[in-house]
Amino acid sequence: MREAEFKAWLEAEGYSKGTISTQMADVRRIDRVYGDLDMLPDNQSVATIRASLVYSKADQRAGRANPAKFPIEGSLYDSLASYRAALNFYQRFLDAGSVARSGSAFGLTVQNILDAIARCDSAGSVEAFIANHDGLGAPAKFWLLHRGIRYPSKAIVRDALAHAGSEVLPGGAQCKTALDALGFVVIDWPAFKALRGTFLSRMTGFTDFRRQDGDYWTTERRYKDQTIDKVRAFAASDVDERTAGEQIYRALSVDAQGLPLSWRTLDEVQKADGSLRERFFETVARLARSDDDPLATIADNARALEQLKADGIAGLRRGEVLAITISVVGTMHPQAASWFKVSRIEAMGQRLFGRKLFAHQQFESIDLDEYLQLLRALFALFREELGWNPLDLFDVQGFIWVALEEKWDGEEAPPPAAPVVEAESAVLQDGPYWFVGASYGRRDDQVDRFLTEEIWDIDSPSDRNREQVLRMRPGERIAIKATYVRKNGLPFDGRGRSVSVMSIKATGTITANAGTGERVSVDWQTAYVPREWYHYTYQPTIWEVYPTNEMAQRLIRFAFMDEPQDYDWFLRNMTHWGGLPAEEAPAPDPVKRSPLNLILYGPPGTGKTYRTMAEAVRLCRGLAEGDPLLTDVERRQELRKVYEELKGQGQIGFVTFHQNYAYEDFIEGLRPQPLADAVGFTLKAKPGVLRQMAEAAEASAEEHVLVIDEINRANISKVFGELITLIEPDKRLGMAEGMRLTLPYSEARFGVPANLHIIGTMNTADRSIALLDTALRRRFEFRELMPDAGLLKPVDGIDLAGLLSTINERIEYLFDREHQIGHAYFIRCATRADVDEVMRHKIIPLLAEYFYEDWAKVATVLGDGDDGAGDREGRFIDRRRLKAPKGLGGDEDAAARYRWSVRDTFSYDGFAAA
Repeated sequence: MREAEFKAWLEAEGYSKGTISTQMADVRRIDRVYGDLDMLPDNQSVATIRASLVYSKADQRAGRANPAKFPIEGSLYDSLASYRAALNFYQRFLDAGSVARSGSAFGLTVQNILDAIARCDSAGSVEAFIANHDGLGAPAKFWLLHRGIRYPSKAIVRDALAHAGSEVLPGGAQCKTALDALGFVVIDWPAFKALRGTFLSRMTGFTDFRRQDGDYWTTERRYKDQTIDKVRAFAASDVDERTAGEQIYRALSVDAQGLPLSWRTLDEVQKADGSLRERFFETVARLARSDDDPLATIADNARALEQLKADGIAGLRRGEVLAITISVVGTMHPQAASWFKVSRIEAMGQRLFGRKLFAHQQFESIDLDEYLQLLRALFALFREELGWNPLDLFDVQGFIWVALEEKWDGEEAPPPAAPVVEAESAVLQDGPYWFVGASYGRRDDQVDRFLTEEIWDIDSPSDRNREQVLRMRPGERIAIKATYVRKNGLPFDGRGRSVSVMSIKATGTITANAGTGERVSVDWQTAYVPREWYHYTYQPTIWEVYPTNEMAQRLIRFAFMDEPQDYDWFLRNMTHWGGLPAEEAPAPDPVKRSPLNLILYGPPGTGKTYRTMAEAVRLCRGLAEGDPLLTDVERRQELRKVYEELKGQGQIGFVTFHQNYAYEDFIEGLRPQPLADAVGFTLKAKPGVLRQMAEAAEASAEEHVLVIDEINRANISKVFGELITLIEPDKRLGMAEGMRLTLPYSEARFGVPANLHIIGTMNTADRSIALLDTALRRRFEFRELMPDAGLLKPVDGIDLAGLLSTINERIEYLFDREHQIGHAYFIRCATRADVDEVMRHKIIPLLAEYFYEDWAKVATVLGDGDDGAGDREGRFIDRRRLKAPKGLGGDEDAAARYRWSVRDTFSYDGFAAA
């Protein structure tokens, strides 16, 4: 056996030291007795040896002899099950080696990475390890997970390369690809932190998975434990397999809310031929009653369900087969698997790990291994770094379901009264579908070359483009697109408006990924006739489409299934089009447009984020300023959802300025790009966010908005450079004095179109508007947002409006009006405890920062100041005079000094609601 490699694989897969030790010992014993497992004779294999070790409960009751070639002490049933499981592990190790994951590993091995991890541990800290590598800092995005501990992925790979004698210095995305290819787990840490924040906000007071109280226990864990007990009782009963299988399936589909299996599948099975129905429920029972290794049980019965689909139960699609097999086995073995819903798992894979999980159309054990490895990695992370004390993989599943639920209300909606037949929707379970451009420099069309060479590649990809290409997997569908605008000759009544058009020039299936972030191999469909698609389009080079909404589903069917586009449906449902009268006046000529350059400024907490969302949505959707969606605070979540949808469609872009932000980030800059042989690099011009947004808007009839948060924190002259002239309304493309300038790096001609609006925000507590760059002030409209205490309602007898108004009046007296405190700090307070939390952790620290730790002024603002010299107990802050130490020469005239402390409990006397 390949002992060292097998051990390294087990470690990379994230198994515990105890599991690794057990599997190594068991496989080693089988290898000694049965012969080298890697050089078995033609009539023998790992699978045949495993089959010879089968020993059931019936065999145990009958007293059957030991079938193994070596003696076994103790329970034959338990010991042989352990040896069979060990052979399963070894077979999966062999399978993983034969199915290489896409992407270059730079010649590294699993052991190289494990050695680098050991060196990081020996360094004493991640910081010390990184300090040994010039030019590296703490990762902003990708971290390697190993046994619940985070390691800096780029530093680990570069360290491994250096010790292997290589001088290659790959970037962060390339290092992630290399680690993925070697079978390690790399997590997108900002994405995880966002999901962790969502989970904690929904599971109030959560600290520990094993606590049997609180939101997590009552909404997520208790009913699952009850269902597990019920299913196990059915599995252990004496009823026949057909009866047990139906009881188990019902327990996991219709007996409660929030269950993993589909009631629609149950309905379809009940309507199926009697023999098929019997086979189905017997398969479910075998999943629960199997004596075999859990992963082998999943694999064997997944293939049985696939055969049932071929024989007539059409509802057993890929997602259902996975859900049934993994959920039933997980219910019986929570340490090995958990409940499963393909949509949540695919979203987890994309969001946290940048992976397309379960990429094959049919069940493959390698896909199951990859998924369970990620669950084990999260389990270990919860246990080691977060200290959340998870019990089993059901806690990982609970975290995923809660954090990824779009509309959280604590439970799933009940099923409708009758099944809804969606014949085609299941075809679209798989994603993403890729729509890609084929022009170099927007003019040099590469379609013919791509079709001839059976490839698709991208010229000068941005970092985001490169990550997208690296995510493209064999088997995924891809289409070449070209996006433009048309006003005349439309196949429907265009009402005199310009319409966005996307020509689908070719379609195919990805067959391989080169791992460079620039190229994939494609089996292009021959004799494809280009077709035009209207309205729902996207201009940037790569569009990653998932069938998560009706428009996306219709586009996918149009491009890949030759379905016609229903123009009438789009005219009714496009938000910028539906409801307009036929006699509507033509859309305004670009020359008559009024591009907006706007800066929203004010003290912190005055609603700049909310107002920015509202303004961006208003511009993109053409809404009136008084539209209820923009003004009704009860519809804030709906507004945010629309805002995020527009961001996802590319109509809204977002960037945050900071002190180091530069022209090269905003407009374009030279970025290193590795050469094809991974030795050395070349410099290529990469577009920044303004250029990307401008080019997207120029090719579209839609309005676009670029949001610049903290616009006052960057050096405006350096960021905009000579292009600040181009954002002036009359210098926009399509306007009377429209201009283009030549960019210094790419030498491309560039202008800003009239349908790209720019909204900036600035916090006046950080920097006064008077200090802004004069060139910026002349080109932007400024709208001040000040605190509005009138929006606050009394809470538990506290007059919040009076409290805020009084605090701000005192701040303005002692400091200035630009450092007032916004109403948004208190807007979500519903209880006195909420008010205390805001005062203690937000308002008082902010005041201390404003007044440079001058606590006498902080106390004055809070109403706790006085002119006395002694101790004082305030409503928010206590003051105690410090006794002068000996040795000051009896200087009785020395200024009094005080110790200030924030009180444990606050008093709101004087701010009682009327």
